[in-house]
Amino acid sequence: MAVSGVQVGSATEFVSPDRTGFNALTSEDFLKLLITQLQNQDPSEPVGNEELLGQLSTMRNLQANLELSEAMKAITSSQNLSTAANFIGKSVKGIGPDGSATTGKVNSAFLSDGTFYVRVGDTPVKLTDVTEVVAEA
Repeated sequence: MAVSGVQVGSATEFVSPDRTGFNALTSEDFLKLLITQLQNQDPSEPVGNEELLGQLSTMRNLQANLELSEAMKAITSSQNLSTAANFIGKSVKGIGPDGSATTGKVNSAFLSDGTFYVRVGDTPVKLTDVTEVVAEA
């Protein structure tokens, strides 16, 4: 069953399902939890150095993974734009926004709402909907 969002407060505020639970935690939240844990630990059985170092290591790994993820998104985005730009001047076949087949020369490439497009004549075609590059006769 798909969940579209979780209502928070008024009817117009929604939290994305991928930003709930552990997915909503940031490295800053992790630090706050760690500090709260240290402040409220049992003095007769404090957290061991090994456990504390393990938690700090986990935090560093989380931050590194987030930075790597952002870098990979930037690289992928750059590669997709480069791929779309390589179609400029070439004849392609693709599927237009209305679902009909479109054939023609690509005159531009652009990004709109996170999706890469090539413009075939006046028709925008999603990069993922380009089905064939047509050889020039």
